[in-house]
Amino acid sequence: MPEDHVHILEPARNRNGEDALVPFLLGARHAPVTISARDVSRIDAHRLQLLLVARKQWAKEGLAFRLTEANDTFRAGLERLGLASDHFDKDPIQ
Repeated sequence: MPEDHVHILEPARNRNGEDALVPFLLGARHAPVTISARDVSRIDAHRLQLLLVARKQWAKEGLAFRLTEANDTFRAGLERLGLASDHFDKDPIQ
């Protein structure tokens, strides 16, 4: 069984548009992942899109994609962007 790859989201995406989430996801392909949102101070649409697409891909492959430690700021950002605050607490629809 593949070992979980773990990543802690940075508080916000860098102003230059780069996000450490992208290379993490590319390097963790075909293995279960756990992503912590404990330090997130702002979730923007770009980063949310990355998480949603990755979650769908991991579900398609039957692999675990866990988003943990979602703080109040992260949950409020999900609502601001049109999702339920508990969106990542639910099993993905395949």
